[in-house]
Amino acid sequence: MYITARERLILGILLESQHLFVSLNDISTELDVSLRTVQREIKFLEDTLAESDLSLEKRINEGIRIAGSEENIEKLKEELKSYSDFELQRNERSLVIFHELLKTDTVKSGYLSSILGVSAKTLQQDLDFFEEEIRYSHLSLLRKPGYGLSLEGKEKDKRMCFVHLVLQRLEQSPIFSLKEGEFLSLDKNDRIFTILDANRLEIIERNLLDEIRKLPFRLTDLAIFELLLYLHLALTRMKRACFVEKKSSQTEGEEKSIARSLYARLSNELKMDIPECEIDFFAANLRSAKRIRSQEIDENMELSTLASELIDSVSEATGYYYNKDKKFFDALVSHLEPLLNRIHDGITVLNPIKKEIKEDYGVLYGTLERILKEKFHEAEISEDEIGFLTLHFASAVTELKEAPKVSTLVVCTSGIATSRMLTKRLLNKFPQLTIIEQGSIWDLKKMDMDEFDLIISTVGIKGADFDYIQVSPMLSEEDERKLERVVNNKLLISSKRRPKTDGMAPVREGEVNLLSLTESMEGGNKIIRDLLQSFRLLHTHAENLKALLDVAFDAMALPDDVSITVKDMLLQKALHTGSALPGTKLALVHGRSSKLAGAIFRVYRNEKPMEILGMDSNPMDVETVLLLVAPETLGEMELELLSTISIGLLEKSIVSVYEDGDENEILALLQKHLKHTYLEITNRIWR
Repeated sequence: MYITARERLILGILLESQHLFVSLNDISTELDVSLRTVQREIKFLEDTLAESDLSLEKRINEGIRIAGSEENIEKLKEELKSYSDFELQRNERSLVIFHELLKTDTVKSGYLSSILGVSAKTLQQDLDFFEEEIRYSHLSLLRKPGYGLSLEGKEKDKRMCFVHLVLQRLEQSPIFSLKEGEFLSLDKNDRIFTILDANRLEIIERNLLDEIRKLPFRLTDLAIFELLLYLHLALTRMKRACFVEKKSSQTEGEEKSIARSLYARLSNELKMDIPECEIDFFAANLRSAKRIRSQEIDENMELSTLASELIDSVSEATGYYYNKDKKFFDALVSHLEPLLNRIHDGITVLNPIKKEIKEDYGVLYGTLERILKEKFHEAEISEDEIGFLTLHFASAVTELKEAPKVSTLVVCTSGIATSRMLTKRLLNKFPQLTIIEQGSIWDLKKMDMDEFDLIISTVGIKGADFDYIQVSPMLSEEDERKLERVVNNKLLISSKRRPKTDGMAPVREGEVNLLSLTESMEGGNKIIRDLLQSFRLLHTHAENLKALLDVAFDAMALPDDVSITVKDMLLQKALHTGSALPGTKLALVHGRSSKLAGAIFRVYRNEKPMEILGMDSNPMDVETVLLLVAPETLGEMELELLSTISIGLLEKSIVSVYEDGDENEILALLQKHLKHTYLEITNRIWR
């Protein structure tokens, strides 16, 4: 329950008068506002008091007073005390503005200034901030002088946007509980929770947790919390006769059956009617909710096929090699089902690290954006969705380093992609960790925390009887510094305990095919030799990509039919999928052809920028072109070595070497990365 500033002032006057009636004129004089303003406030105050089982008693010619039990009046006094000496932050004021706009059709600016305790100028800045926050939610703020403020948009978008903003505000708060039989542990002193009805939340939580146990899949903790918040708002809006738009009724699947059962229970407890359209929309929310990885995904051939197509498309466009290992593939398939449901049902999802994803993985993001728009051209796919999918691919770009010395539990309730991305970043920074991922706070209750040297979590855990370090899912520099000291201490302890060995691991008979391995090594050796021997940094004066490729292939002295075939293939690919890297002045023109006998890698610096289609389907000015071609048929080791070049372009420092470095600097970089990948592969093969 949130009590506005003006409501608190009126309540203060009424409580000071004990059981006496107070006239509206006296309240108007005391607050220095018009009688009409007081009359309007009284209507809202009655709703607020009702949430505390209190009411306003009215008597003609005498005024009003608070009616109810002494116990509830004392509780109200305690509630009001918690509001003292408190100033809302801008993002919190934004939520209060949203809350007020959902309460009534129009709100006056003066009223908002009053309840927020800010000046008219600050309110206008707050409203600008609010408009920015709702910009991608198909909502708009209508400002009409003399009329007031109103929120325009569909009911479902209003609800989803409000829930997302609450989640965003609470992402660093310890909202999950380890206490037996308790899912949430909400801080009653947090102003955001005063907007919510704690009693109603408790009823919803109890019924929701009972019902979702019937689902054939498990939801992440954050998904459950999101459903909880959604139900709270949905029931509030339904009481005000605000319903989601009707659609053609859905078939009675498991999710709809659970939605119907849940709403029947809530309808009975809260004494309210719930229409079919609301049941349908909540069923859509259940289908779209983020899940903990399923164990039965092999049965869904349609999703597996889509996952394979996405992997192949991304590989073709970027040159990154994905070996479709089971962990990556299963995680991708698990993510795709609710993603497709969200697209189908028009459900929005919040990605709080979208900006960082676009900055760090611009190439992957742009490529996936184009691929998804081509594959689902009639659907609207948000940047948030593309960001989460980007995380899946980014987490699988390189093989994770293995040096298991510090046993680590990573608790990430946001979903599979975020969890894998955090694991990848942790291992890249701290290869000494061996990591177990955990997606549910509930499961922590069943685990022996003494088995782990280190526990890392992306959320606060209320009531934890173990030490843990809270980090951002994108692992900030501050997080890294925090972890570095702890990991080093753990390593010191671990090294003292580690038993000595003779360094030889037993080899089981039949474990490896030696001939196959040596052939693989020979292929790897050859492609490294080809890349290093063919490398050149050349300066060109071409008007466009076709002219640059003509110059490039003329200098290679390849047979004419080979040059023509490979050039045509590269141009078609560049025109169709794009080759310029978003956020850079660089393009990667790459491909494989059966006409080629070996790999070739060259870098071309053009005298002036030329326009080349980007991997995000937008034209870009490019000054440096990386040309990378190879034979059609390659083994896994060769593919992994070849993709070392394209994968390196994920890092800004490497891009800058290609854009500005001289031939020796680029060659040194190439040698370093090929050597690193080669050693990783050979260690993996022979260990």
